[in-house]
Amino acid sequence: MFFQVFENEFFHNNQIYNFLPEDFSKTWDHHAILKDHDAEYAYVWGIGQSLDDVCPDAIYEDWKKISKRVKSIIKSFQTVGADMSQIDIKQIIPQKFIVKYLFYKNLISQHVFENYEKPVNYDFMADLHKMCSEIAQTDLKLNLDKIKYTLQYQNVYKKLQRASHNVQYDAYKTITGRLSIKPMSFPILNLKKQCRGIIEPYKHCFVELDFNAAELRTFLALLEIEQPENDIHNWIGEEVYGGKFERDKVKQKVFSWLYDPKKSDKKLEKIFERTKILQKYYNYDEKYIITPFGRKIECEEHYALNYLVQSTTSDLFLRQAIKIWKLLKGKKTHVAFTIHDSLVLDFHLSDKGMVEGLLEEFSNTELGKFKVNISGGKNFGEMKKMNL
Repeated sequence: MFFQVFENEFFHNNQIYNFLPEDFSKTWDHHAILKDHDAEYAYVWGIGQSLDDVCPDAIYEDWKKISKRVKSIIKSFQTVGADMSQIDIKQIIPQKFIVKYLFYKNLISQHVFENYEKPVNYDFMADLHKMCSEIAQTDLKLNLDKIKYTLQYQNVYKKLQRASHNVQYDAYKTITGRLSIKPMSFPILNLKKQCRGIIEPYKHCFVELDFNAAELRTFLALLEIEQPENDIHNWIGEEVYGGKFERDKVKQKVFSWLYDPKKSDKKLEKIFERTKILQKYYNYDEKYIITPFGRKIECEEHYALNYLVQSTTSDLFLRQAIKIWKLLKGKKTHVAFTIHDSLVLDFHLSDKGMVEGLLEEFSNTELGKFKVNISGGKNFGEMKKMNL
């Protein structure tokens, strides 16, 4: 049965309920109140398109009219500086408008379920949608005073003063499926490293789980080569270059060669067989790749390897992140945010007995066991390696 959530209440068939009947099963998108309810999401079914994008022509004008009316009321309060988190939306928008808005939102959701094909990776994307939605529910704890009086970060300080303090991920914007952030989000993915210390945990500390050289390990997994247990750049330095170069030099040589088909390095090619991987995953005639996780990406050969490895790594990491997110349900520790290929937990010391288990779970991927670095800190700018 189709329903919508509005301010912790539930709409169906022109009625608003203060409880959630069990047969309410299909809605537009996730809401924190649904965390223990098994619902299907039209937003995910429609591959991340907006309500406007998927609205059927027959009701498009009516939908635009009512959605504009509701948004204009909210915007009028925002314009005068009202703190919307402290305002009961039901008190400022007439109920007849709310009911009409939800009525059309329900029709759009129903249209998507009845006319769109279910994505092959729906279950994964639905879990990702729920995890990202729940991350967005909690504002980051920011200590902007740390950069307030530093001249070189004055522009950053001013931007962050005005910016949203919650992280809103977009799982559909990039061609590889890697998470990006929405325009109104806190800029977690491009925040200067020197400014990361402004982000502090609500609990006792941050704990970060981070794959060691994730893309290189994905490359080895695609070639069905056993993962080295030690740091992969040190391993390459010994296996490929016989210990001739320092770790940083090895890292530089690998990444300058790996995704540039024009560059040649016969020693690296003996292990990282680029041609072999492309022959397995790239369709030269129709110019697309299909990753091990079923993503089809159309691209020229020049970009195929890059897209293949990046997309596979992203999906692999996000699957591991979802596993940890599920394990933490009901615990005091929660997922604070993800940044690139690392998962950051707002950690409560009462859950310290879980650390080794979380580390083990995160490292055991569908493509083999990946080495994971774990670090902790009192803020995100002072993370130190933990040895377990």
